[in-house]
Amino acid sequence: MLDLKEKNPLEMLRQFAVNLNGDLLEDLGAAKLSLNNGNGKGYISLYEVFPGLTAWIYNIEFTRDYTIDLNFSKNRLFYFGYHLSGYQMTKFPNEGMAKKIGERQNFILSGEPDSKAQFKIPGKIRFESCFLIIEPNKLDNRRSNTKTQLKAHLSEIFGEANAKQSYRYFGNIDFRTGFYTERIVKNKRTDLVGRLLVESAILGMLASQIAAHDHDIDTESLQPDLTKEELSGIALMGDYIKENIGEKLPVKELSRRTGLSPKKLQSGVRFLYGHSINKYTANIRLERARELFNETDMNVSQICYKVGYTSRSFFSKQFQDRYGVLPSDYRNTLRKDNLLYEISYRSMAKPDVDGETVGDILMTSKSNNNSLDITGSLIYHRNVFFQLIEGPRRDVLELYEKIKKDSRHFDVQTIWKGSKPSRDFTEWDMAMISDEGVLTIPHDGNTQELGLGHLMGDIGQQSLESKNLWRKVRNVLKTSFENGDISD
Repeated sequence: MLDLKEKNPLEMLRQFAVNLNGDLLEDLGAAKLSLNNGNGKGYISLYEVFPGLTAWIYNIEFTRDYTIDLNFSKNRLFYFGYHLSGYQMTKFPNEGMAKKIGERQNFILSGEPDSKAQFKIPGKIRFESCFLIIEPNKLDNRRSNTKTQLKAHLSEIFGEANAKQSYRYFGNIDFRTGFYTERIVKNKRTDLVGRLLVESAILGMLASQIAAHDHDIDTESLQPDLTKEELSGIALMGDYIKENIGEKLPVKELSRRTGLSPKKLQSGVRFLYGHSINKYTANIRLERARELFNETDMNVSQICYKVGYTSRSFFSKQFQDRYGVLPSDYRNTLRKDNLLYEISYRSMAKPDVDGETVGDILMTSKSNNNSLDITGSLIYHRNVFFQLIEGPRRDVLELYEKIKKDSRHFDVQTIWKGSKPSRDFTEWDMAMISDEGVLTIPHDGNTQELGLGHLMGDIGQQSLESKNLWRKVRNVLKTSFENGDISD
């Protein structure tokens, strides 16, 4: 059973990762929890369309019934869901019997602040489902028609219920929403093209569920006059666009490459992505530009021309329309010297490293990191270093480059890096893991202990060196701080 605290989707997924002992990989606007152990097999992933709208995707089979006690927060979140296969039992406060949310049934849920509801996913059944999680307080930060329309729909739907009360809508069997949900759940691509495919399907799923709620479902067939092979070819067309992103890509050329007439190609692209071919190509260019801003130090003009735009002003307008911010402001935000940034890594100690050497590392790090306003923690266990460093972006990146060149360790593997909203540590210190798997953590002037025995166990050295294990340790640390299990 998981006693889940309702927070932002990534923080909730970390709680799942710790509870299920799964491997959580975090990426730009996305994360994936993979599970292959005694608790189950499959994955739970999330994808952020924009701040305030995140898709939570299950494609998993639990070994036994998995119960989640969800503690609703004061920041009221809304859940639009659809089960492609499998079902779920749900019970809200003051209810004697749990209700079943069946396969291919639309539902909308929101909980009364500070209350608790129970959800049970049956074991030994494939559970394929998508929840769209909406955080209304974050929608104000995005200037777009989609955001405005979404807030209006939320107001209409939940205007029926008092803002302090739970709300549930269990709809009818709805195959229209299933078209979109299947594209979300079955998508195996995690690259740029795959993200755009999922994004368009998420928006289609949301629109379909709102329409279902309003009893205004269009029963007309959504399937265009195209075979599965032709639709697959259109999806692969995205790879060609990505590989030739700096070139002009006229519809005639794309039509020739897919072997489809321009009319059929337009029809298929609109079905898969909800846009014209030109809009779809522009989205690929803009998504690649956003990747380059995050991954490189290229300036706006360089990225503009790199992704195939000839006019910087037109590029800026399109970027702002899609992401709600000018590319120059987006780049400056990422490169602010005071932007809080984290890097966590695992490395192997050289054979001659002993307790005295580790002590020297500790003393030097405490002195240097304090002057740079870098906080975090260093863990040393059986010749393995794990370190989490957080602070101003430039200083953290420069420090990491120095760390990688340190002769006292080798095989430095990055576990996670990226910006973050707040610090996990207020100072920098040494944490130790005993052979029994007890992590002793100096935190805010106190020493706390956190049991990691369920992770460490009697694992061999090869497992101890794996990035998978240290991602789990990082998740335990962060989840403990977020849930208040480690406090002053």
